[in-house]
Amino acid sequence: MDERIEAFLNDVLALEREDPSVIPEGVRFHLAVYEKQFRDAETNKRMKDTAAQVCRRLCRTRVVKEMPRHKGTSTAEHLMLVLSVIDEDE
Repeated sequence: MDERIEAFLNDVLALEREDPSVIPEGVRFHLAVYEKQFRDAETNKRMKDTAAQVCRRLCRTRVVKEMPRHKGTSTAEHLMLVLSVIDEDE
């Protein structure tokens, strides 16, 4: 897995310790940071938006993949919130 996607997961997992009211903003912030990294890494100017979309899909897929590990915990609930923020901004 891409290290940027793992870093995104770690960043959003760290948000679990934050006030619930700031979590959606934090998820959006981190998603924007990693989308920018994917855009910046893309050399073809016409593919930059596609690169950002790929990043979002990879982030979403990684969150979904992590959920079974935390089934029945507050972290699972947190990851559901993260997923809902990713999905609402699509």
